[in-house]
Amino acid sequence: MEPRHDRDLDDIVSSLNEISQQFDEAHHSSPSETDDRKERENEDQDKTAFALEDYLASRLQQIGEVPQENEQIGGLKTGNGWDANQVVENVYRIDPISVKHASEIALASNKKFKERFRNFFRRPKEETKIVGTPTVEFVPIWKLKGFHECYYLRAGSYKVRVNEDVVGVEVEGKSRDLLLEKKQRHFIPALIAEKLQMLGAFLTSESKYFVINSVLELATKKSTSELTITGHGRYLNQDEEAALISWRSKRVFDMSELTARGGKVRVRESILTKEGVLSKFREEVVRMPERFKQILSSRLQITELKRIYVPFIRVSVQKGLVPQEVVVNGASGELAEKNLLELLE
Repeated sequence: MEPRHDRDLDDIVSSLNEISQQFDEAHHSSPSETDDRKERENEDQDKTAFALEDYLASRLQQIGEVPQENEQIGGLKTGNGWDANQVVENVYRIDPISVKHASEIALASNKKFKERFRNFFRRPKEETKIVGTPTVEFVPIWKLKGFHECYYLRAGSYKVRVNEDVVGVEVEGKSRDLLLEKKQRHFIPALIAEKLQMLGAFLTSESKYFVINSVLELATKKSTSELTITGHGRYLNQDEEAALISWRSKRVFDMSELTARGGKVRVRESILTKEGVLSKFREEVVRMPERFKQILSSRLQITELKRIYVPFIRVSVQKGLVPQEVVVNGASGELAEKNLLELLE
């Protein structure tokens, strides 16, 4: 029995030959028929375009591939990234500088240059002082690392190039007459051939080749990602991350370990939950194939999930009647930049 894809190829070539014959008749018609042919020329071109679309649609249907958005992705989901309960969350803290040192930084920052220069020669009339007890505020930052790996089946075809002296081949127990196939390809209209070339079909300008259709491919797609995000859900770039969590940290096994001497302690709660963080990470790293026959496995693995508490020391200083709050980065020992504080609010 003749294989089905050979009959499909014969039917396609036959249909295209008929279209080609119609084109030839249009170009060699008598002068009396020219006007009528010109009137129908646009209509014929539209029919040719529709025939091409029908052909491509039928090929996609035979392949069985569907757009990702039109089919629910099946397959086996593996890895810990799909279920928040399977991901181990480690909590760390960055040890803050001493409250005394932070207070000295706050006092020094409140003095103007002229006042500092004048202090070398005389005692200032009014000194800056600390008001109340400084507060060490621990702010949570999330950091994740992981990868997504997908194995899936897809349909494909391969164009096999042969030497110029080859006139026929036998592939998988079936004979292929390359001279006949080349002759048949010459009858395909140039317009259709050009469009099929653009769409990656089997027609090219090469003379000696054959195509193996109905190939089932096992393919893989992998992507990795790293995400740093605040407790309010704001993403941090590398510079912002370096300013906050690049310092030496210590593992925390109980929230009562978030302490500081010489000041009050306030631990800010993360509005973003662990599940919320993982959901944002999935949006970043999961990249499914655009077209496929079947998803065999979809593995999402979280290799690192940290909640890091970064210290900020708030010191109230006063010179005159109105007190002013100075915020010190408890990790770096420098004044906290305004844009960094806005990012954490």
